[in-house]
Amino acid sequence: MTGRKMTGRAAGEPSLRARRELAALNDALTLAERGLGRQTTAALMARLLRVAAMFPRSVDDTLMWQVTDLVTGDDVSDGVKLTLIRMGWASIVQAQYKLRGLRMVSVPKDRQAVAA
Repeated sequence: MTGRKMTGRAAGEPSLRARRELAALNDALTLAERGLGRQTTAALMARLLRVAAMFPRSVDDTLMWQVTDLVTGDDVSDGVKLTLIRMGWASIVQAQYKLRGLRMVSVPKDRQAVAA
């Protein structure tokens, strides 16, 4: 045992950027579900795929491809597409909760100082 201090994030832990992207996707989905968002379901699905890539242990690739096929097709309505994207987002959040519990996305120190 060397007694080194761990200053970085633990191996396998998602970065702050990844957690922020996950939170931003939640905001975009909430706006879209309320009819206030300006992003298409295809754009939201692309964001979900980008976020899923940041959490590789949380999502099965085959499931994401199936959801992508449904969202990009014409077989279901936009409401159903939003629900499928929300379910993909929720599966990532649930997997992260099981691994690490609930954690807030931290605010940078300089923003905290400005807000005070």
